[in-house]
Amino acid sequence: MYMDAAAMCCLGFGFLYVFSKYYVWGGVGLNFFICGFGFLWALPLKAIVHAIFEGEFHKLQINMTELTTNCHITAAVLISFGAFYGFTSPSQLLLVCLLEPFFMLINEHVVVKLLHVADAGGSLIVHMFGAFFGIAINIALNIKPKKLPEEHRTTSYMSDFGAMIGSIVLWVFWPSFNGALLYNDQTLQGRVLLNTYLAICASCAAAFATSSLAHRGRFEMIEIQNATLAGGVIIGMICPFQIDPWVSVLIGGIGGVGSSFGYAIYIFLERLGITDSAAVQMLHGLPGLFWRYFCCVCGTRK
Repeated sequence: MYMDAAAMCCLGFGFLYVFSKYYVWGGVGLNFFICGFGFLWALPLKAIVHAIFEGEFHKLQINMTELTTNCHITAAVLISFGAFYGFTSPSQLLLVCLLEPFFMLINEHVVVKLLHVADAGGSLIVHMFGAFFGIAINIALNIKPKKLPEEHRTTSYMSDFGAMIGSIVLWVFWPSFNGALLYNDQTLQGRVLLNTYLAICASCAAAFATSSLAHRGRFEMIEIQNATLAGGVIIGMICPFQIDPWVSVLIGGIGGVGSSFGYAIYIFLERLGITDSAAVQMLHGLPGLFWRYFCCVCGTRK
């Protein structure tokens, strides 16, 4: 499961961020740097945050669980990177890699330990946090959409092809990502894999159908690259719950449709002067913000 989570971070996000033909090498290369640095930096940070809340330092035992949680922490940074992708220098990116995992771990402790929120797949503490943290960085750095030349927004056949490879890698490994920390309970992990599988398949089908209907038989690649994965984000919060299969399919389908139409929100953000380079709000932010309540209701009715 660790290898699947690491493949999502290194290959999935790496190829997903090659959609712009002017930032292909930056998308892959800087993504690789974030993974290498993040996997390592998360280890001492967890000990520091634990000492802040517990009042004393403890030795951190490095095992597969810790390595997998490092992938989850790094994934939050990668999601934020998608929001300001193409606007920051390497030194600014290094500063983000140093600070964001710290705030992410504090947020995780508050949400999971103090508020007792179940979030096995990291829908809140990884996806939603990473998406809005990236927007906050854009606002803090005063990054405006008008600062990006129009020709730099264009894609090419090969850049879209590479981004689709990234989407497919993420799609294949997403069930493993949601269930990576539950390897001690095969029954629970199997339930996570099944619920995520059904939801992400439904979001894939719904995203293609919605894009085709909205664009008169044509597929909009930015919608396909993002909305096909929305089911994995939405179901992450309740994937360990014992819910009916049709509920997982319904949640994933609604996520695919909602994320496709979320492209209108992307345009609205730009009109407000807020930059979102890789449209991370479509995949990570909006599903976490609007559809989480629906998932909570379905998951607690059982």
